[in-house]
Amino acid sequence: MADDVFEYHSVMPWGAEKKRGGYPTQKPLVLLERIISASSNLGDLVLDAFCGCGTTMEAAQNLGRGWIGIDLSQTAIRVVENRLRKIGAPPPEVIGLVQTEDQLRKLDPFEFQNWAINAVQGRHSTRKIADMGIDGFTFLENHPIQVKQMDSVGRPVIDSLVGVLEREKDKKGMVIAFGFTKGAIGEVSRLKRESAIDIHLLACSELLAGVSASQLVL
Repeated sequence: MADDVFEYHSVMPWGAEKKRGGYPTQKPLVLLERIISASSNLGDLVLDAFCGCGTTMEAAQNLGRGWIGIDLSQTAIRVVENRLRKIGAPPPEVIGLVQTEDQLRKLDPFEFQNWAINAVQGRHSTRKIADMGIDGFTFLENHPIQVKQMDSVGRPVIDSLVGVLEREKDKKGMVIAFGFTKGAIGEVSRLKRESAIDIHLLACSELLAGVSASQLVL
C-alpha cells in the first residue's frame, strides 16, 4: 500500500525564490514530473485546466509530452509564456489574450495593472499594500509608472506623480491609461519645458497597436 502513496511539500511563500512562479498554490516541479511520468507515456498530451504559473507545462515539456494549459488570468498566461521561453520550449500558440480596449475595461484592477506593466516590459512594484503611488518601473531605466483604468486622466494624477518623482528624486515617469484630458497633456508639456520633468502619457490603444519596449525607454 505504501508504494501507492507519495507526499509533497508545497512551495510556500517563504520558499526559495527561484522555485516560485508568484503563485501561493504552486506545486514543486518534481511532484508534477512524477505524476506525469506515472500517468502518461512519451508523446502523450497533458492538459492542465487551471495552469496558474505553468509548472505542469514545464514538467510535460521536460518529459517529452505535449501540453495544453488553460487559465482565466491574463497574468498567468504571461507568466507561463515567460517560463516556457526560459527553458527553450517552442513558442506556444496563445488564444484568448486581451486584444481590444473593451476587453481591457472588463479586467479587474489587479489584472489591468499587471497587463499594463507587462505590456511595457516593466518591473512590478514589490509593495503590495501601500505602493505610495508606484505601480511599477519602466524598462531598463526604472522610472516610476502609474496605471489608471480610466478614460480621462486629468491634472490631479499628474500632480500626484510629480510628488512621487520628487520623493524618489527622479525626473522621469510614465502614466498608462485609456486617455488623458487636455489639462493633463498641457501640464506634462509645461513640466518638461519649465522643470525638465519628463512624464510619458501612454494610451492603452498604443500598447494594443504594438508599441515596442525600445520605444518606451525614458
